[in-house]
Amino acid sequence: MKITTIEVQKHNKDRFNLYIDGDFSMGIDSATYVKFNLKKGDVISEEQLVAIKEYDDYRRAINSAVVYLSYKKRTEKEIREYLKKNETAEEIVDAVIKYCYDNRYIDHDDYARSLMNTMINTTDKGPDVFRQKLFEKGIERPIIDSYYDIYTEEITAERMEKLIDKQLKKHQGKASSYMAVQKTIQTLIQKGYNLDNIMPYLDHKDVTDHEALLKELEKQVNRWSKKTEGYELKTKVVTVLMRKGYKYDAINSALKESGIEDE
Repeated sequence: MKITTIEVQKHNKDRFNLYIDGDFSMGIDSATYVKFNLKKGDVISEEQLVAIKEYDDYRRAINSAVVYLSYKKRTEKEIREYLKKNETAEEIVDAVIKYCYDNRYIDHDDYARSLMNTMINTTDKGPDVFRQKLFEKGIERPIIDSYYDIYTEEITAERMEKLIDKQLKKHQGKASSYMAVQKTIQTLIQKGYNLDNIMPYLDHKDVTDHEALLKELEKQVNRWSKKTEGYELKTKVVTVLMRKGYKYDAINSALKESGIEDE
């Protein structure tokens, strides 16, 4: 077999059309062209043609991975999944991953550090969400553990105070102090904080529920007074309010303040 023509592709100046014995054989990139030192008139064997094709497939996969990486940092897992989605052969995927590591396109330590800085500076998420994201991206456990500890150390008192105050303000006046605290804890856990992060800043908060109690008391009295009265009404209202997290003594005080007396 003889190479009869090598021409630059019209729409991609970095790729060439290779013709064998007058017929189009394949497209190749400039790196493949240089590696095999291809010239018009060269006589090549079937084995050489297969080697050229395999190397060009490898080069195409590298170029695809590099473009994918150009948008943002990626992990090995992400690149593997991307290449397999494009039906790249397993052995070529392995070779591309090695290339990416050798050229530091893949750097899991840098990825974890970058994600940590981004999340700390631009989100209100905690270390548990950060850790989960790293697990999902296939980062190695030692790297995850190391940066999880650093993330935790970077959580400032100001950050936690602000988050807790925001949640307490949201729930106070609408729920009992107990429920306001529980809802605050639940929200912060969902945001990726754990009790060790939360409780040192929540324990000293002065969470009152008198206003919320009076509102809820009025609501329950209006509801149950249509069905009962006197002692039974008081008992029903007290039971409902205690289920909502209000303390018995506070409820009794509120009942007296509202004028509801035990008959």
